[in-house]
Amino acid sequence: MARSRSIIVGIMNPPQQLKPGTALLVGLVFVAAGILPMLAAFGIGPLGPEDINGPPWLGFVAGGIFAAAGLAVIAGPQSPLANGVFAVLTLAGLAAIGNWIAFGVGERVCSGSISLPWRWGESDFSGLGCRIPFGLGALITDAFLCYMIVSLLQKALGGPPRLARLLKAAEWLIVASLAPFILLLLVMAVSSAAAGAVKTRWTTGAWPKNEAFIARQKAKGLLKRFGSKTPPGAEPDKE
Repeated sequence: MARSRSIIVGIMNPPQQLKPGTALLVGLVFVAAGILPMLAAFGIGPLGPEDINGPPWLGFVAGGIFAAAGLAVIAGPQSPLANGVFAVLTLAGLAAIGNWIAFGVGERVCSGSISLPWRWGESDFSGLGCRIPFGLGALITDAFLCYMIVSLLQKALGGPPRLARLLKAAEWLIVASLAPFILLLLVMAVSSAAAGAVKTRWTTGAWPKNEAFIARQKAKGLLKRFGSKTPPGAEPDKE
């Protein structure tokens, strides 16, 4: 859990900080990029509500994500509270869009690419095929949002150990949201290793061995020591 906390903190507080002038420029670019979608939600500007692939509020939130991210960059580490608030708003916008796609009412149609050993290409997904991937992503985003909110409140209240239990619960929530992906990677790794072992057995007639590991253990004398142990109840060999 300490490892996961250090990863989360590293994501929220990257080691390399922008210079104030660069941060201002980058932040303004992000804010400018979010203005058009936000205005489109009200039918102002070159874009209108009909250009939004969803309800009008979706365009406002999508633009607000860029605007909040830009303001977070402008605030920077010099204003940690403002930086944290805008970062939370950015993640909240992403969570709102993901949750609407995954759990909102109405039909869902998504397009994307598939890259598998036996299939590759562009495909359209509808129904659960569209909702499930966004649902998994939404749950992960929700978990990180909970962690950021609790962490921000903890800082506002004076830091640890205040809200320590809530912060720990938020960390476990992140781990739980990532569990399906971790399980999938584990299954893929075990399946790949098992397939390689079966192929080696089929082609060579012997199961594969980790020769490097065995050599290291022989060098340490562990195998010899284990092999010389006398079984319980047996008399030791006498020369």
